Amino acid sequence: PIPVASYKFNCVDPVNGQEVYDDDGHFVSSVCWRGQSQTLVAANCKGNIEILEMV
Repeated sequence: PIPVASYKFNCVDPVNGQEVYDDDGHFVSSVCWRGQSQTLVAANCKGNIEILEMV
């Protein structure tokens, strides 16, 4: 199957404070959106939550 969309979560390493990208095979565990809206909320398996706007 081909994904409809993709997004790479980023987060801050709690030890050194530097930005880290999710290339470790982590996955999105939750997505929520409302009809007639361009905004969605996604959360990954590490507990990061992102509010995204679809364009």
